[in-house]
Amino acid sequence: MSKFKIFIFLHIGLALPNILFFSYNYNQFQLKKNDILTINMSEFPQLPWGDDNSITVHVSETFSTAVHGILTNISHLRNEEKAAESSLLKNYFCDATVCVATLKKGIKFHNNREVNAYDVEFSFLRQPLIRKFDFASSILNDFIDIENTKTNKINYKTINGIKYPSNIIAGIEVKDKYNIIFHFKQENNFFFQKASEGRIPIVPIEEFDDQYIKWKKYPIGFGKYKVIDADYKNYVFTLEKTNLKDNIPRYFKLIFSDQDIGDIKMSLESPKRGNSPYDKKIIFPNISSNVGFIFNYQSELGKNPNFRKAISLALDREKIAKLAIHGEMTAEDQMLPNFSWYKEYRAKTPLQKQNIALAKELLNKVPHHLWKNKTIEIPTFWADVNNLEYVHEVKKQLRDIGLNFVFLETDPLYTEFKENDKNSIFWSGFAFASDDPNRNFAFFHKSPIYVREDPNDPKFNELFKASTQNLSKGPINTQKLSEYFTENNIMVIVANTRMVISYDTRKISSLGMQPNGSKLLLWEIKTDD
Repeated sequence: MSKFKIFIFLHIGLALPNILFFSYNYNQFQLKKNDILTINMSEFPQLPWGDDNSITVHVSETFSTAVHGILTNISHLRNEEKAAESSLLKNYFCDATVCVATLKKGIKFHNNREVNAYDVEFSFLRQPLIRKFDFASSILNDFIDIENTKTNKINYKTINGIKYPSNIIAGIEVKDKYNIIFHFKQENNFFFQKASEGRIPIVPIEEFDDQYIKWKKYPIGFGKYKVIDADYKNYVFTLEKTNLKDNIPRYFKLIFSDQDIGDIKMSLESPKRGNSPYDKKIIFPNISSNVGFIFNYQSELGKNPNFRKAISLALDREKIAKLAIHGEMTAEDQMLPNFSWYKEYRAKTPLQKQNIALAKELLNKVPHHLWKNKTIEIPTFWADVNNLEYVHEVKKQLRDIGLNFVFLETDPLYTEFKENDKNSIFWSGFAFASDDPNRNFAFFHKSPIYVREDPNDPKFNELFKASTQNLSKGPINTQKLSEYFTENNIMVIVANTRMVISYDTRKISSLGMQPNGSKLLLWEIKTDD
């Protein structure tokens, strides 16, 4: 499970001080066991909504799609007729630095109030207004004037008795209740695909407290499911379909456990789950995330190019990937996977081969007091990391060049390097939740989240700018960015992984038409009833 699982990639006690607690008795719902499908989302306990960086991508995407709904009917949802029922926009297009959208009329939040364009504006500006930055920041940063959200004059507009902060930045222009225009600092033709991620849900302002931080009760959206109960202590969340006439499963219970329980088990990266004789496993063909070493560029080891290159050369990536439990991994050294449309934007270079002699030579150039005869602790954001055979192989290969790495079990509250952090390296990965080839490179470019992961490299910044500004002109600039990123080991990527999900064949006949394992569409799931 990747840390940045928008990298995506997402925990114990997450944001609990900011949550209003309620105690409910499940008996009031009179739910029968066979009426509920239980999804074991992750081994890491986490709140499936909110602005916390440690929410994994597949948890955020699955919950948000079900509850908050979908901004656009993006094509990769496959079953477009059903997806359209939960999408908000009627028409939308982008032309260079401007994107225009028209909302459907009659789409209602779960509180029975119609969604309007001022809700969209508020939803995009809520995080900057509360100075909360997460993975959505790489999307929001493209808006003109976004950096001045908190300091600009806040105007208010009252629509149907609801008071909205509006007309705050030049980057968002609400024309009327159903029409909105977005203005960007540079070309942004992938905006609607990126904005349809679960990190920026469209939400009703009246359901938050006066600071726009806490939900008054439960999250509310316009999706096919609503939250009807939350056990914050045990991380159990119950959803019910909003339209009882829909021929879809009525109830879902979302749980988080490293035990082998649940009718559906997501993200089976460790050997602990998915072992029931009734479980059918599915390995989705899409690449869900990568995994490798992320560096603290404010540390002596992290910013040393010979150290980073030595790590990369020490690894036999093919051998490592073959040790994945379900065969879900493929060897990789580039940010963009050798899969689907990503191929066009990759560097045209072969996979880095292991070279022990050169790795030792480069490592020997690194000041010895930083690594020689030392145990280097590696924080991780990866489930059951020390019980994975391929991780043991990574450590063995690094020992062969003289590096003694100890992988720490995941601390869900440690998702990026801190100020004056003693750690130099992090083991995790980035999810592929967007059709924008520059999406994951953005985390290394002046990110408000990953400050110490930024290499502060003028050449990288120049190539990133060229790639983002000239994307419509072809892939050449992104190819150059990919090549530089890989050659300079800004992140040492080891492998790509695909989502593995199991389901209990006694209750479920099919998962239906799913776009990928990271965005599980609950309404597509078919039961044996």
